[in-house]
Amino acid sequence: MSNDYPKKAASHGVVRISENVIRSIAAVAAKEIDGISGLAEKRNGIAGLFCPSEPVKVQVVNDMIEITVRVILEEGVRLMNVAEQVQQNIKSNIQNMTGVIVSKVHVIAVGIAFDA
Repeated sequence: MSNDYPKKAASHGVVRISENVIRSIAAVAAKEIDGISGLAEKRNGIAGLFCPSEPVKVQVVNDMIEITVRVILEEGVRLMNVAEQVQQNIKSNIQNMTGVIVSKVHVIAVGIAFDA
């Protein structure tokens, strides 16, 4: 996490929004979409390592943000349709809740959850 928090001018000063807040909003928004089993969890020392880094990454560029989210899909879903829904939901939730502009949302499918 960097110290380049996204900022919004307010009538009484500047409001800085923690990347943790944005990361939380993005995670919840991704999980709301049908076809998403969950986020890729960071695991160390396990042969079945899903994700070497955090499941949601936030980058601040010129007071706009780029999100990268790593997801696990449910069996039998159309990846492109689900990914587009995730992108739209993350972007609209973050922009509506924080007022910060989301320039890009990258969705990386790292696995499929098969029913046992």
